[in-house]
Amino acid sequence: MVIFGTILTILPFVVFPFDKPTPKYVQYLGKVLPSTVIGLLVIYCFKDVSLLSETYGIPEFIGVAVVVLLYFWKKNILL
Repeated sequence: MVIFGTILTILPFVVFPFDKPTPKYVQYLGKVLPSTVIGLLVIYCFKDVSLLSETYGIPEFIGVAVVVLLYFWKKNILL
């Protein structure tokens, strides 16, 4: 399976060679998918947060606020 997975990494270079222009739908997906994936990850992280329980989701929202503030402060996505 590992060998098969490694061979599949060559597939995009075969399907979309360098001498031909990249199709418009692939360019569109390249622009849209990263933010869509991040949005899905945020929704997944907050799916079990209960606003009616004892902590009211405060630790999770503090974590999000810290991440957002660090990003806007340092402009570094790795933080």
